[in-house]
Amino acid sequence: MESSKSVAVLHSPADYEDEFNEYLNSKGHHDNSHITRNDFPPNFLFGTATSAYQFEGGAAKGGRGPSIWDTFALKTPGRVADGSNGNVATDLYARFEEDITMMKKMGFDAYRFSISWPRILPGGRCCAGVNQEGIDFYNNVIDTLIQHEIEPYVTLFHWDLPQCLQDEYDGFLSKRVVDDFREFAELCFWEYGDRVKNWTTLNEPTTYSIQGYASCTFPPSQAPSPTFLTALISSVKDFFHDHPALQDFDITSIPASFRSALASLLHSYSSDSYQDGTNVVAYRGVFEPKQLLSTFLYDDTRTNYSNYSLKPKPDQAKDVYIVGRNMLLAHAAAEHQEGKIGITLVTHWLEPLNNRDPDDIKAAKRGVDFMLGWFLEPIVSGNYPQSMIDNVPPENLAPFTKSESEMVKGSYDFLGLNYYTANYASNDPDPDCADGYFKDQHIKLHIPWGIYKLLKHTKETYKNLPPIYITENGVDERSNHKHTAQQACDDTMRVNYYQQHLAYVRKAIDEHVDVRGFFAWSWCDNFEWTEGYSVRFGIMYVDFKNDLRRYPKKSALWFSKFLKGKKKLIVNAKKRQNTNATDDLDADYN
Repeated sequence: MESSKSVAVLHSPADYEDEFNEYLNSKGHHDNSHITRNDFPPNFLFGTATSAYQFEGGAAKGGRGPSIWDTFALKTPGRVADGSNGNVATDLYARFEEDITMMKKMGFDAYRFSISWPRILPGGRCCAGVNQEGIDFYNNVIDTLIQHEIEPYVTLFHWDLPQCLQDEYDGFLSKRVVDDFREFAELCFWEYGDRVKNWTTLNEPTTYSIQGYASCTFPPSQAPSPTFLTALISSVKDFFHDHPALQDFDITSIPASFRSALASLLHSYSSDSYQDGTNVVAYRGVFEPKQLLSTFLYDDTRTNYSNYSLKPKPDQAKDVYIVGRNMLLAHAAAEHQEGKIGITLVTHWLEPLNNRDPDDIKAAKRGVDFMLGWFLEPIVSGNYPQSMIDNVPPENLAPFTKSESEMVKGSYDFLGLNYYTANYASNDPDPDCADGYFKDQHIKLHIPWGIYKLLKHTKETYKNLPPIYITENGVDERSNHKHTAQQACDDTMRVNYYQQHLAYVRKAIDEHVDVRGFFAWSWCDNFEWTEGYSVRFGIMYVDFKNDLRRYPKKSALWFSKFLKGKKKLIVNAKKRQNTNATDDLDADYN
């Protein structure tokens, strides 16, 4: 049994800038600018990706009901960096034909998108009414994809839980959500299963659990406890060292107005060291203290509990694991008789800070277990990773029953991996943070990269895995409103990012890792959760000030060149309900 150890966090971009530059200038940095789709297996899939709340807009159109993200962004706008929301987003609801036509012109084989649960079931379940306008919208999207010979990859849950289910029984904190999710999934299979042959149940359950119930930066977002806020203050000591006047303040007792001012200072402090292309995305399972503290301080967290779903709870450290458990059960409950069904998980790759230190080596593995293994190990073996069992208090990480374990084990036909960046990890025997998920890990994070090592680790650690798809991969940049569209479309660093990562994916394939596809995140700039529109991930530039007009960035032009050549055709894809529908794909090329 491994001794109890954990993970704190250190990852300002400045922490790894020198190492990143050293890598770029080293002999180990290869020029992959000539890589093309012909370097991949002939049936390898290339696509791009979006999600409902981040892109669709049309929040009050077509009978859609509110989701927890609507409530969060509209009622507590201070918790989104620029005070924005997804009411309009990129208006994919009205512009999907335009976007799909452009995807076709660029040569993409597939498009991954999510179905908004509250758009087709505004009341959360079928007995509250099925919204035919919502059903029709996704029928139109799917039919348009088929007409353009683009294969739909559909995600059932990308974090937009109907608000009514959150109000009724606390959403994923209750096991009741399993039956409601099963019913939602069955409705989608019935309506779209004749044309959609590849389904993802959940997108990044790790992120949903951590950010909603451990860091509390995402909805449903319980009020952070004073202990948690104190831990955040402790973790930004460098900021307070630079501002001595703040050192004597108790964050849980100072006035809300001062907290708002402090939040602004922290945002400025973080932004000063932010660099495009470093890809430090706080919600991707990384605990970023300055951002979390800044988010919390925008609201009167100590007294105004109406801004949150619940008051602080004495068992808050347990909630993140309860939610994760219910998400696994919901995933397993969504059975589909036709087509393939998988789950999309997210993780960084972690390297030991000192590869000669046994504790750092264990810390790196433990960190991956707490991100990837938390959800992958149960669907492979029916149990949690041993490192989680050893480090999480047993009253928090409830084991699966025999029947639950049997249901979860093997409940996938493919594995989706969302990958963004890599980190160094070191052992942290006494984490300076509140009890719960972050303290349980006992690690300290630093930074570079490693999609290749992640793919190799996944193959070697989890035996008899089904095919793997990279369901998200991309890099962000700060949105500079002073730039013209032409200037903003110059994203050479994103082109380099994709060239390097695709080269490493190809290397993993050459070493017998069964990777079948790659989806670029994201199709276009979008509402990036608590970052709002302050960062951009898209390969297509969206002019948010001028009718949401799209312009191809250099990365889009690069993908268009990369994808030129042979394309896979979808044949025998039937429209609407047809019991004779087949999922056969023609492997031949034009």
